[in-house]
Amino acid sequence: MQKDEAAAQQRLIADLHIHSTASDGEYSPAQIAKILWQRGIRVAALADHDSIAGLKEFRRNFPGIMVPGVELSVNYQGSGYHLLAYGFDPENAGLKERLRHFQKTRFERILRICERLETLGCPVRLPVELLNFKAANTLGRPHVARALMAAGHVKDFNEAFSRYIGDGKPAYISKARMEFDEARELIRQAGGISILAHPGLYQPGISFAKLTGIPVNGFEVYHPNHSATYTRVLREFCLRNGMPYSGGSDFHDLRKNKANLLGCYGLMEHEWNNLRTYMEAHCAYALSEGV
Repeated sequence: MQKDEAAAQQRLIADLHIHSTASDGEYSPAQIAKILWQRGIRVAALADHDSIAGLKEFRRNFPGIMVPGVELSVNYQGSGYHLLAYGFDPENAGLKERLRHFQKTRFERILRICERLETLGCPVRLPVELLNFKAANTLGRPHVARALMAAGHVKDFNEAFSRYIGDGKPAYISKARMEFDEARELIRQAGGISILAHPGLYQPGISFAKLTGIPVNGFEVYHPNHSATYTRVLREFCLRNGMPYSGGSDFHDLRKNKANLLGCYGLMEHEWNNLRTYMEAHCAYALSEGV
């Protein structure tokens, strides 16, 4: 292989974990598409929480390859996990119906969190476009964090979560989760594959052996919160067991003092080619060219 070809193989070209305004991200699918292309990303997946509403806008604005994606909150053996689905048919009726249900429960949860904040003396006002439930969009705690900042109750995201809306905090309300077996079957019937999102975030509370024993197609290896050692060990596990792996920035927004990681985590060209081969063999709707 020539030197230039070898360098190209080592270039990061695929960011497969991105959140937009279709859920709790700060940027629209069109804005994200533009930034990714400018940064040399040629393959991308929006993976909004319980929402595929941003896929069409993203596909219209991203010149590269769009991989259909979504991130589901699931319950497996009493613990909460995030499951990434890739390569499914976005028009699958069963998938769309269940996403609509969980979008509604998320909407109701956020309204209850806001009510609890008011009783705590921290009233917030969500943007007017979010106050009427839309089946297409998904509300999340980052929306509340931004509202807390706008109202002057907190200085930044970290304070919003550490004082009010983080797990176990005074305004926290747990969210509904899909059962793992239902989620996996839903993804399978829609023609997609299941990837366990950011497994490193579940440790040390859950052992590596238990995490890698979860019956998914593969694992998200590259993530901003994974150490270099964890990334290497998980990648080697996937390669040793013939499992696909993915990666992405898990980008939501530009919080104060936080670097813009969009397009900075993901798969290099040869890794994407391996995942693409797997998806072409196992997915109903793996790839979609943009503009």
